[in-house]
Amino acid sequence: MTRRADRPSSRTEDSRAELAHAAVALGHAALATGDIENALRWLDRAHRLVPADPNVKLTLASACLDCDPGKAARLFQDVADQHDIRHAWFGVAAARLRQAGPAAAAEALATALSRHIFVSDIQALGTQIAVPPIAPGWCGLSSDGKVVVGAASSTATHVEIRLDGRVVANQHLPRGWQRHARLDVSIEGTPALGSPILIDRMTRVAGCVEAVDGGLAGWAWHPADPDRPVTLTLRCDKSHRTHVIQATTESGEVPHAGPLARPRAFAVSRSELAWARGPIHVTGADGRDLLGSPIDPSAEGTWHAEAATVLAMRYPAAGPRASRKKTRLHAPVFVPLRVDAPVPCAPIGADRRRRGVTVVIPVHNGGRIAIECLDSVLAGTGKDARIIVVDDGSTQEDVVAALDALAADKSIRLIRHRTALGFPASANAGIAAAAGRDVVLLNSDTLVPSGWLERLREAAYRAADIGTVTPFSNDATILSYPHRDGDNPPPDQASVDRIDAAARKANADQIVDLPVGVGFCLYLRRDCLTATGSLRPDIFAQGYGEENDFCLRARRLGWRHVALTGLFVGHHGSISFDPMALHLRRRNARLLDRLHPGYDALVTRFLSRDPLADARRRLDEVRWRAANRRGQSAVILVTHDHGGGVEQRVIAAIRDCQAYGQRAIVLRPAVRSDGETAVTVHDGLAHDYPNLVYALPRELPALRHLLRGTRVIRAEVHHLLDHHVGSIERFLAGLTAPYDVHIHDYAWFCPRLSLLGQQDRYCGEPELPDCASCIADLGHYMNEDLSVEALRARSAAFFAAARTVIAPSEDTATRMRRHFPTLSPTVVPHENDEATPFPPTRRRAGRSNGRIRICVVGGIGKHKGYDVLLACARDAARRSLPLEFVLVGHSIDDARLLATERVFITGPFRPEEIVALIRAQHADLGFVPSVWPETWCLSLGDIWRAGLPAVAFDLGAPAERIRRTGRGFVLPFGLISSSINKALLAAAGADH
Repeated sequence: MTRRADRPSSRTEDSRAELAHAAVALGHAALATGDIENALRWLDRAHRLVPADPNVKLTLASACLDCDPGKAARLFQDVADQHDIRHAWFGVAAARLRQAGPAAAAEALATALSRHIFVSDIQALGTQIAVPPIAPGWCGLSSDGKVVVGAASSTATHVEIRLDGRVVANQHLPRGWQRHARLDVSIEGTPALGSPILIDRMTRVAGCVEAVDGGLAGWAWHPADPDRPVTLTLRCDKSHRTHVIQATTESGEVPHAGPLARPRAFAVSRSELAWARGPIHVTGADGRDLLGSPIDPSAEGTWHAEAATVLAMRYPAAGPRASRKKTRLHAPVFVPLRVDAPVPCAPIGADRRRRGVTVVIPVHNGGRIAIECLDSVLAGTGKDARIIVVDDGSTQEDVVAALDALAADKSIRLIRHRTALGFPASANAGIAAAAGRDVVLLNSDTLVPSGWLERLREAAYRAADIGTVTPFSNDATILSYPHRDGDNPPPDQASVDRIDAAARKANADQIVDLPVGVGFCLYLRRDCLTATGSLRPDIFAQGYGEENDFCLRARRLGWRHVALTGLFVGHHGSISFDPMALHLRRRNARLLDRLHPGYDALVTRFLSRDPLADARRRLDEVRWRAANRRGQSAVILVTHDHGGGVEQRVIAAIRDCQAYGQRAIVLRPAVRSDGETAVTVHDGLAHDYPNLVYALPRELPALRHLLRGTRVIRAEVHHLLDHHVGSIERFLAGLTAPYDVHIHDYAWFCPRLSLLGQQDRYCGEPELPDCASCIADLGHYMNEDLSVEALRARSAAFFAAARTVIAPSEDTATRMRRHFPTLSPTVVPHENDEATPFPPTRRRAGRSNGRIRICVVGGIGKHKGYDVLLACARDAARRSLPLEFVLVGHSIDDARLLATERVFITGPFRPEEIVALIRAQHADLGFVPSVWPETWCLSLGDIWRAGLPAVAFDLGAPAERIRRTGRGFVLPFGLISSSINKALLAAAGADH
């Protein structure tokens, strides 16, 4: 047994995108010919393949507008909420108008008119929606500054227009209107639908700029007016000069710019910037900086040149005695970083004197979250600390008022920037104002627990070379918890306090070395600041990466960066930045890579070693035990991690436990980064404790310790695939409770799991020597090399120790007894077929192509009959049979099935929508093409619930169930495709 058979690979994001792109093209082609039914099928398939793609949502929504306005409204609204684009808001309005009338559509139309430049296509919609008593009419603003008004009544003559509160004489706004914020329009004294018009939203320019070879390059567009080219102004304050450029060429090379985006590229060479000295502001007509601006295109090169010049002075070409002047290296030399440890030198400027601490909080809007952050800091910080808030050009009235009030009562010191300068510049202002004190840079979207600052300070002075300290958080890149990828919901204050208390109990004052600190909450010792310098707004503009650069510079000087694992600070994440800030992050990531070669390797090495794993697991363990309810019983469920029918049965078992007030503890297999087989512990369906991972058999005692005090009343073994079976056996033997075994496939005696032999079909269950030959020829799906004889002996012993072995069908029980003669399985069906609804379904009359439609359900791989379905589709096409297939689900190779032009594939579905989706295909018959003896087949029940009779091969539980209920037909196993198609046509009542 020398090799492992290949499992069907999971569908990658790229392949899904390709299939979705093809489906959209077919949908458009169907729309062009007026075939709405097929257009909707293809577009719905594309949406199922890439459900988050906004462009696909918009296309499907547009196609649904007339036939299903409710679905169209939901899709348009989803895109509008995420991306705020004109087309989506107009779509919401049009769909709701069709669905429920003008009143339901008014809000969406008002949003579109108030935030987006007017286009003539909207006029008819405005006339239908903006009617009394909803509104006296509607208003909009064109890109040339003309106010467009549509009065609902021909007798309405008085229209008043106010620009930032001042009356405007006519509908053409005065020059410079783009710099204003608000336009109010009333008709006969009543606000028009669309008023107030938010000029600052309409004139916003989205884009990003970066330095390239001493020049500038980037892109920009008007999200509220995508058809208009962009005028940009370059301004250098030091040179007192400006320069205007046009971004006119549409660029298709800007990923993630948003749906229907039309970014326009621009470039300015080094020679064209000869007039500039220092940072350059790149602004749109609204006067606001693009992401990445202000920017000094020469800064990066100057920095390297300074380092080279200092080295030239230190190592003169004339020899060491040529210059007696001692020089100190002021600019860092960026040779590749070491990936194993901090630079081994005494830190420059280290001073063990403890200093006072100032908390610096840059704030740019943030609404309620920013205010809650300040409340949290004031409540959780000692009286000896100082708090400096840098208001970086906030425009939200509630935030500005809250800051003014806190400054007035001396709770904070307030520094205010007239316009937004970005996080690095704001942080530097606070650092400078802290004058000689340690500093904590704290994001304005954080929540802190009581005593947080004192604990950070204690950690900072644990050693003379510690420069920065960072706590755990839900969203903190390498310090994220519980999921280390940062995919954690933002907590409220109560959750922060609860997790922090657990962290303190689990990890106390433990520190762990980091490659860099993380800027959401970063304690900076003043001596490290003095030695390293401040953040660099000239390089990193509005922010992202500036703290990494600081920490890497400090690292060069010998400073360490540590995590305080006994402290947890909540973080909402990126509330102050535009959603387009992804581009700034990517830009700054490229800068970091150029400035600090080896940084990526440094972080990659840290993540692969994962020195924070033990701290995260201890924290999970404390929280796990705290979740135990006094007197609550528990059930342990052992299963694999491959989904499918096994997962559906485990989900049902978890819900049964919860219904009885029991805690369902699920053990799944895993492989650690070092290759060790492990087990993960889950609390029912939730994945709240992702760090409860135990290498087996080495950490079996730790697993047992975790469950100490849990009142386990029984265990259910659903599958042992990928588990360290010996450890699971010892674990179960150590329980005081019995375990039951649930049979889902034949992994107990067949290393290929499903009795598939040559040609990927049912093997017939030959004698033991032939089984061994099959495995030698075809490989197996197990994570251990175990002979068939040894596997069966181990399974027999495992069954003997079980309280009950449960099979879902008589067919399964019979097969198990054949290989384990002493076994007496208990048959417990997964569901009561007699009680399963089977609503009568009439064959759809008058299908345009005259074909019988056969429905197949699920994820179709080799064992589920992929080759059978493909052969039947090809035969139907080759012989022009009146037969077509629809697969509700997906397959291991959709492209080959679709290429027959006799198979349509819906794409993935949620369990709760399966019956409705089957019904929506208007099929004549269900088909279960499985080529292995299924132990149950959940999709057969779904086919029946949808009202379709089913056809299956005379093999396994499906045949048993069809015979017992009479809800279909059974075909001899092994029929060729032409015979199968003939039988399907006959079963559907076709004359062929």
